[in-house]
Amino acid sequence: MEHDPRIQPVNDGLFFIQRGWLNANHLVCTGSPRALIDTAYVRDISDTEALIAQCGLAIEDVELILSTHAHCDHIGGNADFQRRSGCQIAMHEVDRHFIEQRNGWATWWRYYQQDAEFFPVHQGLGDGEFIELDGLAWQVLHTPGHGMGQIALFAPDTGWLISADTVWDHDFGVLTTRIEGLDAPLRMQGSLARLARLRVSTVFPGHGPVIPDGPAAIAACQARIAAFIADPLRMGRDQVRKIMLYTLMMRGPHTRGELWERLSRSPWFPEAAALYFGGRQEQTFAENLEYLREKGLVKEEEGRLACTLPA
Repeated sequence: MEHDPRIQPVNDGLFFIQRGWLNANHLVCTGSPRALIDTAYVRDISDTEALIAQCGLAIEDVELILSTHAHCDHIGGNADFQRRSGCQIAMHEVDRHFIEQRNGWATWWRYYQQDAEFFPVHQGLGDGEFIELDGLAWQVLHTPGHGMGQIALFAPDTGWLISADTVWDHDFGVLTTRIEGLDAPLRMQGSLARLARLRVSTVFPGHGPVIPDGPAAIAACQARIAAFIADPLRMGRDQVRKIMLYTLMMRGPHTRGELWERLSRSPWFPEAAALYFGGRQEQTFAENLEYLREKGLVKEEEGRLACTLPA
């Protein structure tokens, strides 16, 4: 089988799989225990399974799923993979609580009208504890801001950081203050400050490619969150634009009228417009859609809008 360029060996027993923006990246450990870190989005579960198989691991042989947080693009395979393998699923104790409560708001699934399935959680992870994967110790770090139960995993012996959505390349996951709280940007700032104090070498982010200069990436994210705190309108625009793109990736091409109808009837868009833009929903929709078109992130063909980012 031809090598898939999305798969990057980290060492003999650990593989990084770069996905797109609807599907989060994940890591595959083929040693002991046989483990997955995040399982992408439910719609593309067949592609996820095929990529994992190319790393030398069959779903039926998985022993552990580590979920960095409960958002739909990170847990999409959890329920199906657990049924087939009988594996354990571990995540931060906060997210475990809301999954066990079947709370579709805390997980964002209902707020952003996303597809996901609840699943059993066998272990609640605490901040500071260690997990060993194929002989390498990873410390669990609670990094709230983007998600209330989000964790990063740090390997002190190598400096490797699995950052989930706290650190991407000059960006991070959307801040949803109506669910996470109005102090979410301050908690994100605190999480980034904590990561900056570590001796990080390489970052394996939740989206985007491997980042070889971890400290520079963390510093760039610190500058970005400081700008959001100084000017909340920037944070509001970031939320609207990112979720517009995710909506088009999840639901496929829309006419302008169809996209407006979907967003205006959603729980999140009227609240974002009220919180940041004085309730001006139509203006918020038009201005941010035009920005995305100008940046080439959305294209319009035969009257239908589509996201140009890889899913």
